[in-house]
Amino acid sequence: MSDPRTVPTQQLFRQWRGGDGESGQNMAQRFSDWYYAVTSSRLGDAHGRVPLQNSCTRFQQGIVSVTKEGELVAWAHDILAEELKAAGGRIPGGDFPNQITGGRSPTELLALAKAALPPEDVRLLAHTYDSAWPLDELTKEAEGLGGMPLAVLRARYALKRWLQQNMGIGFTEVPDEPNLDYAPLPLYEASRMTSATEETNFEKWLLSNMGLCKDIAEFGVFALALRGGAFKAAAASSPSPVAVAPKPAPVPTASSTAEPAPAPSSGTNKALLVFGVVAALGLGVLLVVTLLGGLFLRG
Repeated sequence: MSDPRTVPTQQLFRQWRGGDGESGQNMAQRFSDWYYAVTSSRLGDAHGRVPLQNSCTRFQQGIVSVTKEGELVAWAHDILAEELKAAGGRIPGGDFPNQITGGRSPTELLALAKAALPPEDVRLLAHTYDSAWPLDELTKEAEGLGGMPLAVLRARYALKRWLQQNMGIGFTEVPDEPNLDYAPLPLYEASRMTSATEETNFEKWLLSNMGLCKDIAEFGVFALALRGGAFKAAAASSPSPVAVAPKPAPVPTASSTAEPAPAPSSGTNKALLVFGVVAALGLGVLLVVTLLGGLFLRG
């Protein structure tokens, strides 16, 4: 059987509609992971909790009414967009310790990184995540460091790698060389996209690339701190010498917190087939909300 993480979303949808309960569970988990990545990036874990839960619940209640695979992603994103709008759309940034930081302040961790990373990388990231900094000036700055967007992507992953290796942050998406297909990533995190349509298209595309989706989710708390001016604030004082911190406790997984929901057999009728999605999504809501994304961020 193929790895469910590599199966296209529309194929999972078709298989579920054809009677495959396991595909329904995999599809539901994918949508809850996607909803978590977007809500946590825009709003942070705490502020994003209500729109996340509401989006998952509405998906659970309405998925049986979707009959055309071509309408699935737009329908699911409309739900998310409505809940995000009701929650305020996007916060400007802030300091939000969570499980992935081991309860430590992301702003303080970034202050340590600022002292260790090349100044040109720090400056480039500070300007990238400052939406008030002129984009043409940012582009000129990046040209001298390898070009836009490659220089920004490299600086972002250099920061992730330093936090992983020196602060024990459990990142899993830290490539040696950035994928140029991911060019819009830092612009999305920095709220620098040119229009709401561009943001919408990028978010829909995320559903087809769960590695990038996970990248955004696991770095979200640091992107928020950068949006809040963490590198600029850190420049006001010299941080203490870097000390390697102990790794945070492992993030709980589904198996350590709850029994998995049973999948319906392929011979059940359509009313029972939806249980595969409902049950899996119910588990996804419970774990993602109560563990603040721990299910998705596990290694």
